[in-house]
Amino acid sequence: MDGELTAKVKNSIQLNLKDDNLATLAKDESPIIEPIDGGYLNHVCKVKSSSGSESCILKLYLNHVKVLGPEVAIETSRCQREFDASDYFRSLVPNCSPQPYYCDSTNNILCLQDLTSHRVWSEVLLKSCDLHIGAKIADILVTLHSSSHKGKLSEDDFNQLKEKFSPFPQQVAFLCGSHFEKPFLDSHRGNKPRDEAVRAKMDELIQDEVVTKATELVKEWMSVDSGDCCIHGDLHAGSLMFDGAGGDIKVIDAECARIGPPAFDVALLICNYVLLYHYHQELSHDEAGPGRPDHAQLMADTLDVICITLSRYMEGMSRALKDKFDKHQVWRQILLLLGVEIIAWISGPPSFDCLDDHPKAQLNCLNTALRILHKQSLSLDTKGLSRLIHNQH
Repeated sequence: MDGELTAKVKNSIQLNLKDDNLATLAKDESPIIEPIDGGYLNHVCKVKSSSGSESCILKLYLNHVKVLGPEVAIETSRCQREFDASDYFRSLVPNCSPQPYYCDSTNNILCLQDLTSHRVWSEVLLKSCDLHIGAKIADILVTLHSSSHKGKLSEDDFNQLKEKFSPFPQQVAFLCGSHFEKPFLDSHRGNKPRDEAVRAKMDELIQDEVVTKATELVKEWMSVDSGDCCIHGDLHAGSLMFDGAGGDIKVIDAECARIGPPAFDVALLICNYVLLYHYHQELSHDEAGPGRPDHAQLMADTLDVICITLSRYMEGMSRALKDKFDKHQVWRQILLLLGVEIIAWISGPPSFDCLDDHPKAQLNCLNTALRILHKQSLSLDTKGLSRLIHNQH
């Protein structure tokens, strides 16, 4: 982070941070600013008081995609969107997101609670898989989706929500391009390094009529004019933080929140679980021991968390919305989005680092995606889907 950005961060905190619990940090003349690596859109840093007793997270929103440069523009109003979405999510499910302290719209800076005792959920799942937390995440999604659903709200209330969380065109274009277009182009080899056997399989997939039709449908469902409720819009396993000691789970990075199809949140999360399943499957013959994960058990647990997530979500939404919830349509959307997303995360640009050194697992993921897209009639429930993932059809 350069000197100009550092000065901007310090000035923003001194002018805007009013929380009583961070009074020392707000007045600190020499705060410690630690950049946080990762993130493809924004600059993110942890800001600590010089004594180290208080801290917060600051996100600086650029007017372009950070990893692609100024030629790929994106709305800076994402800053206000994440503040509003975090606040809204917390109103529906108390403490389900980090507390937003302030939004500095002049500098496009958002200040958030520092989750000091939490770890990224995707990292946790490499070594353990708590089924109760998986169920808890599904329950959070049910509450967020059902409480904001057009079938639950009056027409006026839904229109107000739609206005507040209307999709940003540039943001939607970037997401759809990254997930539903670039992974499926003839030039997919340039997306990221992959074994030639994986790229050869991708050559087959992009010519597959079922895959092509699925990508066209999901782009239509994700358009700026579609949606039944307020969704997170980027809910992968890296968008969740877990505190093992307290059993707390938090949803982070809500800048993509929008009115959209509820199936997208579910499918993106399940996609990451499927990638993890095949990662553990690849390592399932490794000997477990002190300090070494039991990948065979984790493989079974990950399949269980997929089934638990889907069954709790579908049952919860049906219970909350009754006949206002078109479960057959949502289930179909989940399956198609899931198949397309699995392919996208293997082909790139989306990335799941733990799979990078495992081309066989990558191929298994692609074959699973094909089975899901081609054999939807065998996936009428979670058991049918789990058999397809486990390659029993």
